[in-house]
Amino acid sequence: MADAAIAKEPEVLNLKMSEAFDWSDDKTVVRDAIWDYFMENNNHDTVKTEEAEKPFLNMKDEDVRDFVEKNLKK
Repeated sequence: MADAAIAKEPEVLNLKMSEAFDWSDDKTVVRDAIWDYFMENNNHDTVKTEEAEKPFLNMKDEDVRDFVEKNLKK
C-alpha cells in the first residue's frame, strides 16, 4: 500500500477554467490561471510565483477551488 501514501495533486489543477467553474468561459487550465494571477501580482517575478504556487500541489480540490473563487472570479 505504498501508493496510498503518495500525495496526489488536486485534479482541478488540470482542468480548464470553463470545465472547473460554471461562471468561467476561459479555456486556460486552472494551474496556468493561478500562475498568471501570481505573476500579475508580484511584478512578474518567476521565482516568487513558483514559490507561491507550490502549496497548491498539496491542497485538496476544494481548497484550490476556494482560492480561485475568491481571487480569480471576475
